[in-house]
Amino acid sequence: MIAVIAEKPSVARDIATVLGATQKNDGNISGNGYIVTWAFGHLVGLAMPDAYGIENFRRENLPILPQSFQLIPRQVKTDKGYKPDSGTVKQLKVIKEVFDQCDKIIVATDAGREGELIFR
Repeated sequence: MIAVIAEKPSVARDIATVLGATQKNDGNISGNGYIVTWAFGHLVGLAMPDAYGIENFRRENLPILPQSFQLIPRQVKTDKGYKPDSGTVKQLKVIKEVFDQCDKIIVATDAGREGELIFR
């Protein structure tokens, strides 16, 4: 099975049509040896400075250069701060399940910075 990940649902639908994948599932379209799934705008982003142990904004803390940057699911604001967006978490699980079922992955995201971040 071959997985295809597109940047957004509309592109995934077009790719699925060309590949002959017609079975619509929750978060993907499958058929003809392919499973086409998608991300959507800002599915993941860089963690905020407090994730690296930096509290409050101070000039002396800049630049912030952690050993490795942390990617987190898109956040939504609530009464008690920020929490992961449930739709984003759900789609990330779908993407993982699709990738686990396949032995090849075709990256069909845009070649720019956002598309590359979405895939990674």
